Amino acid sequence: MVMMMAAAVRRGSEAFFIGSQIQRCQMKIMGMLLLLSPTTHSLLSSNHSNSISSSTCSSSSTSSRSSRDKRKHDDACSFRNIDDALASFNHMIHRKPLPCIIQFTKLLSAIVKMGQYYDNVISLTKQMELAGLSPNIYTLSILINCFSHLQRVDLALSVLAKIIKLGLQPTIVTFTTLINWLCKVGKFAQAMELFDDMVARGCRPDVYTYTTIINGLCKIGETAAAAGLLKKMEEAGCQPNVVTYSTIIDSHRKDRRVNEALDIFSYMKAKGISPDIFTYNSLIQGLCNFSQWKEASALLNEMRSLNIMPDIVTFNVLVDTICKEGKVSEAQGVLKTMTEMGVEPDVVTYSSLMYGYSLRSKVVEARKLFDAMITKGCKPDVFSYNILINGYCKVKRIDEAKQLFNEMIHQGLTPNNVSYNTLIHGLCQLGSLREAHNLFKNMHSNGNLPNLFTYSILLDGFCKQGHFGKAFRLFRAMQGTYSKPNLVMYNILIDAMCKSGNLRDARKLFSELFVKGLQPNAQIYTTIINGLCKEGLLDEALEAFRNMEEDGCPPDEISYNVIIRGFLHHKDESRAVQLIGEMRDKGFIADAGTTTWRSVF
Repeated sequence: MVMMMAAAVRRGSEAFFIGSQIQRCQMKIMGMLLLLSPTTHSLLSSNHSNSISSSTCSSSSTSSRSSRDKRKHDDACSFRNIDDALASFNHMIHRKPLPCIIQFTKLLSAIVKMGQYYDNVISLTKQMELAGLSPNIYTLSILINCFSHLQRVDLALSVLAKIIKLGLQPTIVTFTTLINWLCKVGKFAQAMELFDDMVARGCRPDVYTYTTIINGLCKIGETAAAAGLLKKMEEAGCQPNVVTYSTIIDSHRKDRRVNEALDIFSYMKAKGISPDIFTYNSLIQGLCNFSQWKEASALLNEMRSLNIMPDIVTFNVLVDTICKEGKVSEAQGVLKTMTEMGVEPDVVTYSSLMYGYSLRSKVVEARKLFDAMITKGCKPDVFSYNILINGYCKVKRIDEAKQLFNEMIHQGLTPNNVSYNTLIHGLCQLGSLREAHNLFKNMHSNGNLPNLFTYSILLDGFCKQGHFGKAFRLFRAMQGTYSKPNLVMYNILIDAMCKSGNLRDARKLFSELFVKGLQPNAQIYTTIINGLCKEGLLDEALEAFRNMEEDGCPPDEISYNVIIRGFLHHKDESRAVQLIGEMRDKGFIADAGTTTWRSVF
């Protein structure tokens, strides 16, 4: 039985996680290894190996079998391809008498080992039953494995029900596999129910079962519950392994609780459990995220002293976090070190460096890296192209950005929302609204649904160029889609209306917020207050200002500065002084614009 366990690392430094450490589970059947799948490995120890009793299959047929037939069946688990395996099955299913169930189980296991013919195995199992062969626990376990790989956990559970109905005893491997797949498809409540049912049936959870549940809890963000189960696991006399601890460590890291992760790390070492590369990678990333370079360096030295060499993930974490701090020259030093150690940079390494250069508007250096990556046989992905497109847009080299966008499509890559949003924003920044709008329409035709950010970019572009009619049409069109306008979009329009002197439409939009069930934030209140002040409607502006507190949105420092400047501008110094006193009492400070107006008086 195959199950996915914790301890797999996600590609690259963008996000890697402790998920499922790949190993093979082996079951002995009449002295042969029953390998269920090459794509997943179970971390099962010898107590998970199950052997069939030494009773023979159909003694009369065994005694009459020639030595040549025996060799043929002993080699049944080795096939050149699926056609070879199916031919062998057809030969076996038409023999009289039929070979025993064990021989068929070996053949099914060999097909599963090929990694992609789960439907075939299910079909063959049905043929076996129609031929009068009664399945055993191993045949049915293979069937559970196949249904699980096909994401049909419901059918896998029905096979479990069949096992129980036939009076067969599900093994710990059977339960753990199902629990794991339920977690993988997001049915965690069912996984917990099955776990409880397993315990109720007297099947004692082992380290792999516990780790599967702990991994599931961590994936849904229940790190505290996972830590609680770890404690119960130890109390039950089940010793956690490195995968168990690493799973919780990485979950703490994702929750940005690096100190708790380090505590678990120290605890596991005190228990005599040696950390592995996944443990160290998770902790190093957590420390780097908080710029704790000294501590990260100490861990690097510690792992190397234990002869655990940094891998591509380790280096990608370092390059990525260093680049995000703008220290690209230091990141280049890491790149040099990794190549000297025989670790070849991948697309994530190059992309991180390109991002670092783009942050500093050094698009020429970013392009050199992009070209070097291709020269070394490392194919750029959509993320790589997006970084460079954004770099060109930032320095207003829109033609190169468009060229890269088209090149990405020519290379067989599909632009995502980030690709479109980046280029649309670049075009809007240069005032090329028609081209930006055409690209927006192109998103629809290519199956990319615009998101809120896409609409906001285009809406802001229309407003800044004074195309209010187009802006309103886009806004109303969006209201008829799955993406409803949010506060950002309302604020863009209200601000544009106020700046253009169209206070009537700005007021309407502001009132519409409440009708749509949206609660205005401080930014929107400040925008409408600023518009009212500019029109000299100070009483209305003050009323809106006082309503902020009542609506659970207290004025911030910007709100105070805006309304104070409004009163000063219209020579209402008495109320301005009163608001200045309130502002100081709240610990806010007058900005340069407010100070300048005060000096006039």
